Amino acid sequence: MKNKIENLRKSFELSSQQTEDVVNPLEVAALFEEQELSFVLIGGHMLSFYTGIARATVGVDFIISDADFAKASKTINQSYRQFRETDRVYHVTFDTKKNVVDPERIDLIKDVFPLFREVVSQYSTRLREDIHSVKIPTIEAAIALKFAASISPNRGNEDKPIDNTDLLRLIKSTAKFDEKALFALGELIYTGGGKELISVVNDMKSGKSVNF
Repeated sequence: MKNKIENLRKSFELSSQQTEDVVNPLEVAALFEEQELSFVLIGGHMLSFYTGIARATVGVDFIISDADFAKASKTINQSYRQFRETDRVYHVTFDTKKNVVDPERIDLIKDVFPLFREVVSQYSTRLREDIHSVKIPTIEAAIALKFAASISPNRGNEDKPIDNTDLLRLIKSTAKFDEKALFALGELIYTGGGKELISVVNDMKSGKSVNF
């Protein structure tokens, strides 16, 4: 895991070269670890961890347990006073005060949906290296989260090709999957989603074209 946690550093370094006030996900994770909060790192940095492909990622995204959400928000507010807190119902963002197109720097997402809740409580793994510790989804959970984003009606058409590419890279990053876990996670997205998710994973792994 040591080489892979390095992928998180690389994605942060690439991001900081392109955006002035981006946040290091490992530093945020350290704050949550200190407070003993239940959290999982997701988003672009998590994708970099699994795929090994560093990407410029403006926002740092975490799913936070509902019980710890208020404390997590307070912790970020106190530690990153340069950002503006914005309540967005199911999540809270901490945005740069600069006049930019994409102001979001930290996104804390409540685990109010079944998939999110199970990822935080069961389908996650903790990485440790020296002074760093961060919790990320298992590969099956990472795939399920990206699959859920890919089929979401809230995603714009411009995001679909990126979602599909990310999903393919996640699937190809690991030789073997726990199909029982994939099925259980898929069913949390919608009834019948477990069977479809396994089918999508097998089709993409074998090189078949998949459209959502």
